[in-house]
Amino acid sequence: MASQSPRMSVVLPVRDGEYTIANRVERILEAMTAMTREASEVVVVDDGSKDSTSEVLDELRARYPQVRIARHSRPRGLEAAGQTGLEKATGDLVFIQETEAELRIEDLRRLLKMSEDDSVVAARAESTAKPLAPALLRRLRAWGTRQSVDNPETTKPKSSVQMIRRPHLQRLTSRQGERYQLQGETLHATTLE
Repeated sequence: MASQSPRMSVVLPVRDGEYTIANRVERILEAMTAMTREASEVVVVDDGSKDSTSEVLDELRARYPQVRIARHSRPRGLEAAGQTGLEKATGDLVFIQETEAELRIEDLRRLLKMSEDDSVVAARAESTAKPLAPALLRRLRAWGTRQSVDNPETTKPKSSVQMIRRPHLQRLTSRQGERYQLQGETLHATTLE
């Protein structure tokens, strides 16, 4: 890692996540502390939740000063939530979770590593969880494990996170993407010429 770490913002869209959002935010805060010495933030965008997500977010903000919250009065979708988070984020590097799947910390690490190349202005990481080994799956079924284990392909959705270097947002729309393969997981990067 470079000696000077950039300020990071991680944008997490959430809708009706009262039982999951606290764990997601705390996990990311812990990982960000380990990845960078600079101040970092998590911007949670509540996309029109109807449950108690709002109250949980208020509690998180009271406990963690690096948590910021944006709210949509009605559901507008993941793309709109990501855009709202990008507008509210203050980091030099903004990481936007693009799916409702669990954000993989390894994807954040890889994208942060890519950001050391100043010519990379945007990048995207996608990864799909590996299915359970057949032998383990058979044992779980034999023990009467929940039905959701029976179809491992659908239990772990694809995780996707996007990184944007804030100072280059205007240039981003005019650049072509290049594709990179890293250990079976796809990284897309947009570079300056």
